[in-house]
Amino acid sequence: TSDYSLVSITQREQVQKLIDEFETDVELQENGQLSLNGLNLLLSDDFSLMKPWCSRHIYQDMTRPLTDYYINTSHNTYLFTNQISGDSNPEAYNRALCAGCRAVEIDCYDGANGRPIVKHGYTLVKPCLFESIIRFIEPNLFKTSPYPVILDLENHCSIEQQHEMARILKQVLGDRLVTELLTTNDSSVLPSPEDLKYKVLIRVIEHDLGKLFIYFQNIPYLQYEEDKDNCSCCHSPNLAEKHFDQMSRNDPINLIKQTRKSSFRMYPDGLRQDSSNPNPINAWNFGIHMVALNFQNDDLIMSLSYGKFIDNGGCGYILKPKYLINQYENKFNPFDYLEKPSILRYNIFEYSQRLIITIISGQFLSRSNETTRDIPDPYVVVSTHGISCDQQSQRTKFIENNGFDPLWNETFQFNIYFPQMCLVRFDIYDYDIFTKDDRIAYFCLPMTTMQTGNVQRN
Repeated sequence: TSDYSLVSITQREQVQKLIDEFETDVELQENGQLSLNGLNLLLSDDFSLMKPWCSRHIYQDMTRPLTDYYINTSHNTYLFTNQISGDSNPEAYNRALCAGCRAVEIDCYDGANGRPIVKHGYTLVKPCLFESIIRFIEPNLFKTSPYPVILDLENHCSIEQQHEMARILKQVLGDRLVTELLTTNDSSVLPSPEDLKYKVLIRVIEHDLGKLFIYFQNIPYLQYEEDKDNCSCCHSPNLAEKHFDQMSRNDPINLIKQTRKSSFRMYPDGLRQDSSNPNPINAWNFGIHMVALNFQNDDLIMSLSYGKFIDNGGCGYILKPKYLINQYENKFNPFDYLEKPSILRYNIFEYSQRLIITIISGQFLSRSNETTRDIPDPYVVVSTHGISCDQQSQRTKFIENNGFDPLWNETFQFNIYFPQMCLVRFDIYDYDIFTKDDRIAYFCLPMTTMQTGNVQRN
């Protein structure tokens, strides 16, 4: 694998070395020429926008308590479409797990003949058996990551069917199911992802399944807030989208302090019947560990989640910045940085960086949908997402009737004050003077994983 970047190539000998490495045609090599195939190889992972190491390898410290990590989390995982109709489908769980998700939700109700079912309550969604889901996902739990899977059980079952759920979980998952505290772990903090490799954790609110929740007792946030001094690290507050907005504005520093002790989960508002998603950025800014999103909706919000969790080998666990974890006590407040830091409010948490991006050209851009015959009029939007002062967006001009090889050659500059919290997203749109512009493609990644001096088509 090449360990140099294009920005360092200034001599003809260096160019020839690249040609020798990437050109497969010997005659072209000897003539110092690069074919289209050779160019495509040059534009592969060796010179991708993202450092290959970050996407291919688990490189972060995985020995810290679970409260120090963001966890890739799904909401109403059993759904394939909206919140009202359709089927509860076991395949939806495999889709989420294969996309790097580590925390999935299962809504459980009493079924016929003593067999628990999974469905979306008070809707037309058709149910499926709880056992079928557990057996279906069992072979795929650790295909994309060795780190723990969290089964979030929203339990509406009777005592008898709760016992049946427990029997199924123990029978199917065997010794991978955590049913007792780790003896090697400090009981005042949660174990680490490394401690829990290839293990399954149960997150549940009902005490009747108490023997199955060991490290994650789901507790409504208002109950947690009333008695937080007596809550342990094993209590996992469940926070509605609107409650998070209220708490983050009313007492932001205290909310962050609490996330250093317990694992918080935020879920979408119940009015989102179309499976739309809340923007997870602000919740991540406050250290919320599990921002549950509707994976069945491939919208702009999900692209941010993909960008967040593409890092660290796509293992589903991302280490938080130092100023959001317990080891570094401070009074970090994201609302202090609604605007760019100044001399009066100096950023003591990170060194700012200047991000300069040149959008040069595109290649083989598809039509925005299969039914249109129009040739795309493409343009690129580059946006940054993180702490409020780093929320920015710039766009190129549109190129009329050219999806084959549009040339923009436009440079954008962003001053980023919190690089560790910043995602950079590239969206390609098809301009239309009469209707809403259609998105053709996107790519999102953490700013800290970007290679310098390189160009890649996405």
